[in-house]
Amino acid sequence: MRFIDSRSDFPVSNAVVYSGHVFQAVLTGIPKGETKPVPGGAEAEMREIFRQLDRTLSEVGIDKTQIVSVKLYLQDLTGDLKAVDRVYAEYFSSHSPSRGVYGVDLQPGISIEGWFIATVPVYE
Repeated sequence: MRFIDSRSDFPVSNAVVYSGHVFQAVLTGIPKGETKPVPGGAEAEMREIFRQLDRTLSEVGIDKTQIVSVKLYLQDLTGDLKAVDRVYAEYFSSHSPSRGVYGVDLQPGISIEGWFIATVPVYE
């Protein structure tokens, strides 16, 4: 992968060039088997999304360093972005996928939805 225009102050790149197989996931803060998001709002939901993402990536045999693009959809962009950014920066640390963040109307009760694309090595 080649990260283009990575920020030095936050783990985000403007673009990522990659090849191979592609992994895509759309996740919410609703744990498997549950019908409602974890309590605690967008910050807690972001942590749950990353927990689910780690589990899903490991099933494919990759980890978060293979993620090339993230889109976050927030019910309350202005009110929740700061808390979500803290969790995001903690999770990605020095890895800088491209990212977009959007304020949208989500399903009732959901504060955040995450969309992730990762590169998967080609297996021969």
